[in-house]
Amino acid sequence: MKLMPYFRSVRFWRQLHLWLSLLLSLQLLAWFGSGLVMSVLPIKEVRGDHLKKPAPEVEWHQARFSPAQLTALHPGAQLSLTQRGTVPVYQLQHGEKLMYFSALDGSRLEALSENEVKTLATARYNGNGTLKNSTLLSTLPLEARGLSLPLWQVQFQDADNTVFYLEPVLGQLLRVRTDNWRLFDFVWMLHIMDYRERDNFNNLLLIISSASALLFTLSGIWLLVLTLGRKRLNTSHSAQR
Repeated sequence: MKLMPYFRSVRFWRQLHLWLSLLLSLQLLAWFGSGLVMSVLPIKEVRGDHLKKPAPEVEWHQARFSPAQLTALHPGAQLSLTQRGTVPVYQLQHGEKLMYFSALDGSRLEALSENEVKTLATARYNGNGTLKNSTLLSTLPLEARGLSLPLWQVQFQDADNTVFYLEPVLGQLLRVRTDNWRLFDFVWMLHIMDYRERDNFNNLLLIISSASALLFTLSGIWLLVLTLGRKRLNTSHSAQR
């Protein structure tokens, strides 16, 4: 069998199109379905913006310890301003080391207690539920990927199954996770075909599937061209007779 005429035949392209459709049908369904879900879910609700109150105003007028005093004690460190609840805080960075000091009296801040974390989390919570549980994590759950340990996880009993993730020294709210986010994250995983980390949209499986989907589309177009050309040829022969 001569290969080139076979590759140009309607039969070859029809078979190729059929096999590609069988291979891609489930993934195409996942792409379209996940795209629909992501477009329907309100992004602010996915992020949990409606469940968190703004960070409280910092009482800088109560600061009694100046930045100059602190930098004199820690030469070479970079200073920036932050907060723990309403308490003004100086953050010092020396290389990769971070230290926090109260601007009220210059004392170094240590990790928050569980009760302090609960108080800060409740103050930021804007839902109708109640605080259910708090845990200082030693391993990161998938929904907190990208954050650093140690990390406080605070769960609330509400319709959204809300979870707050807070920084352990300042108690700053780093992430809000809800059932809407978890659904969005699941369909995002299906959409980008990264079934482990769920954030790599350059993975080989997605590239192969996308290339196959493109070939499926092009084979369908070429099959249409061949079919129309064949019909025109048959019509021309019929007219000549």
